[in-house]
Amino acid sequence: MIRVLFVDASAAPLATLEARLKPLFDDWQMVFVAGSDAALKLLDSERFDVVVSELGSAASGFDGSGLLHKCRDRWPAMVRLILSAETRQDVVMKALPVAHQFLAKPFDPLHLRQVVTRACALQAKLYSNGVMASLGSLKSLPAVPRLYQLLSQELDSGRATPKSVATIIEQDMSMTARLLQLVNSAYFGLSRRITNIREAVTYLGFEPIRNLVACTEMFRAMSKLCSPVGFSLDAVQQHSQRVGTIAASLLTDRESSRTAYCAGMLHDIGRVVLAVSMPEAFSRASGLSRRLAIPLHEAEQQVFACTHAEIGAHLLVLWGLPPALVEAVAFHHSPALLGDTQLGIAGAIHVADGIEHARSEGLSAVNLDPLLARVDSDWLSRTGAIDTLPQWVAALDSVESAAA
Repeated sequence: MIRVLFVDASAAPLATLEARLKPLFDDWQMVFVAGSDAALKLLDSERFDVVVSELGSAASGFDGSGLLHKCRDRWPAMVRLILSAETRQDVVMKALPVAHQFLAKPFDPLHLRQVVTRACALQAKLYSNGVMASLGSLKSLPAVPRLYQLLSQELDSGRATPKSVATIIEQDMSMTARLLQLVNSAYFGLSRRITNIREAVTYLGFEPIRNLVACTEMFRAMSKLCSPVGFSLDAVQQHSQRVGTIAASLLTDRESSRTAYCAGMLHDIGRVVLAVSMPEAFSRASGLSRRLAIPLHEAEQQVFACTHAEIGAHLLVLWGLPPALVEAVAFHHSPALLGDTQLGIAGAIHVADGIEHARSEGLSAVNLDPLLARVDSDWLSRTGAIDTLPQWVAALDSVESAAA
């Protein structure tokens, strides 16, 4: 049973919330507490899966973001949500770095259920015993590099403009080239080419820019480390770029498509972390995968008690990347665990990754067997996406050639 702690400045709004939610969610154990001190005291003595806090105000003397800061430091595995009618940008921006998600009042209780269910599934993956044991064995994780840090600080300041963001990007030649390559790629379908960074930032938006910088910087950081014999960082990066391009083409929503591209770029970053930080164990997992003819992530589960998807998602959390991106990386082998009834970003990465791996096994629009052996066919049937697989595979060559 999911245990949820709701916190607000006073008892009155909590009573209203309790009356609204308790009849709907008999599978949750909900506790309603007024004030940060009472909440922290309760959290010291009892386990909760989720804390949902109002932001508060100076007049009320309640600081919701301060409460979530303490929760993040003391109980990092707990899901942290903001549920508030607050609209002042400076107040909201202060809370976003420590909240997994911001839910605005008035709210849909069923949407709250979906958010909590997905977030708990993600936290269970990120904080499983296998993940924590493997993380404890790692020699190091790549530190947040300077460019990404500068960009994040600017975006989180609430004062960012296309000009100020472009000024940071233009400090780095490779990032400038990568951004222009992305914005001019075929799946955006622009009628003209964009040749300056400020215009590219204006077109793409701030969050895709942050994600793209993270992709590039993370691979750059990993390239400075040694890797085991037979492991190619270039091959992983090329595969990831193709998966990102394919996944983006499977989604019609523009924002989801852009997130899918970045998720595809990063979906195997955990594989790189394991390869360069634990080369002997990674070589055992690779050998087991070849010997038993099983996917690498299944072999990793046997060797590490977790997979590169979970390790990669944990790294993205440490870097402060958006929950949608973390979730897509964490569940790209098992999108059904999210409970989605449509393809979604994690599902698009799942299918794109399967297509990429199956291409060397005779995959075609009339021979889907190599792909069906690699994807969750039952879940794709439930989403209705399985009927679209032949069209997606048939369109692959045109998507690839257009994005080249």
